Amino acid sequence: MPSLTLYLDESGARHPDRASGLPARSDWFAMGGVLIRQEDKTQAKELRDALAEKWALTSPFHITDMINERAKFSWLGRRTQLERDAFWSEYREFLANVPVVGIGCVIDRAGYAARGYVKKHEDRWLLCRSAFDIVVERAAKYAVSQGRKLNVVFEADAAMNSVVEGYFSNLRENGLKFDKGNSGKYQPFSQADFYATLTSIENRPKENKILQIADSYIYAIARRAYDKKFDVYRRLLDANRIIDCLLEKADVPALGVKYYCFDK
Repeated sequence: MPSLTLYLDESGARHPDRASGLPARSDWFAMGGVLIRQEDKTQAKELRDALAEKWALTSPFHITDMINERAKFSWLGRRTQLERDAFWSEYREFLANVPVVGIGCVIDRAGYAARGYVKKHEDRWLLCRSAFDIVVERAAKYAVSQGRKLNVVFEADAAMNSVVEGYFSNLRENGLKFDKGNSGKYQPFSQADFYATLTSIENRPKENKILQIADSYIYAIARRAYDKKFDVYRRLLDANRIIDCLLEKADVPALGVKYYCFDK
């Protein structure tokens, strides 16, 4: 059976009890990125390389460094406004043209704390595990709807590699651990569903070209919760690159991007 690959990245502070330094109105932890078919990976890499060559970009794409014009992207701060506008226009078009589907889980950290979850759960990794379980389950459901299995690739982090791989193994072997009374409305996958759909997980360095695309996607998906006019996200929406665009409206709550612990 053919497969989809979920390229998974993080945005924000994963520890529920650690200050992020961000204001409460934009303090998120998000996990997600892009789903891509095996047969589309070459095209995605070629589009990425074409943009890098045009702008002489030699370091991995990292959208927060781009936006803040820092580190390897400090050169943007020395360009004219016309040049900056040209860069961002081309970057948005690149992201919109890559043959991927954006997916993610975004947790409002202030809302998470306000609901008492920090004190209720002793597991300091729970914020990360919750986001992982949610986004992988939704990606797996989408893969099944496309007649495919699901592989997962995530950015390597020596401190987290075994933890994330453990989350994956736990889903295959035990399924979800969310409260059934609260999660039933989302039509959760069973353990047997996970075992039949999830095939492999592996970590790759940040130099991985598709992970660099995932970095921009999950940032845009997360920021949309606090800034509905964020131009990168709006361009992805226009191009139908967000999973919600590909679903029936009734299916979005169970299959689309999950915004968790936000006040309605």
